[in-house]
Amino acid sequence: MGKVAFITGGTRGIGYAVAKAFARRGFEVFITGRRDSFGEFKYIRADVRKYEEVERAVARAVEEAGGIDVLVAGAGVAYVARVERTPLERWRELVDTNLTGVFHTVRAALPHIRDGGHIFILGSIASVRAFPGWAAYCATKFGVYGFAQALGEELKGRIKVSTVMPGAVDTDLWNGLAYVPDRSKMMKPEDVAKSIVDAYENPAWVRDILILPPWGII
Repeated sequence: MGKVAFITGGTRGIGYAVAKAFARRGFEVFITGRRDSFGEFKYIRADVRKYEEVERAVARAVEEAGGIDVLVAGAGVAYVARVERTPLERWRELVDTNLTGVFHTVRAALPHIRDGGHIFILGSIASVRAFPGWAAYCATKFGVYGFAQALGEELKGRIKVSTVMPGAVDTDLWNGLAYVPDRSKMMKPEDVAKSIVDAYENPAWVRDILILPPWGII
């Protein structure tokens, strides 16, 4: 039986690069997103903010593939503004996508992850370091890190859990934000994907994956 990867947020950015990386290694790759359709991999439309949609997507993948070996919780959004200028609907969108969406993904998939499997949760450098103007985003990413740490303790000895914490990555996450650093100095999604695949192939448990551009934090 071949290996199976299930990736949320797999239609763009880091999630898409991760999907390509595992596909190159012979994995059967299922991805989710909010588009009506997507022409690559095995695409299932699902909004991670809605548990029923995530649950249905997981069930469909498991029905077809039998189980999951690698789970990547990669769906996420960003917003930059000082706290007093952050609309409440933006706060809710960030929390519902970046934090609750991760919980939905893991909760739905966990019963179907095979022993020896690996869960990768996409955090950020903002999971461990605060930045002005990013308070709402940092809150969700700090929360994701705490969730992943506790989850790793719960699953120790059966399923590995890694938090992926990249610095600035050149993806469309930056499109439309009020502040954007020099994108030419950012990492590429493929850099993060390589680190994830390397961690999966490492027999040791690589718990925290912190990746920074060559110029450091920008």
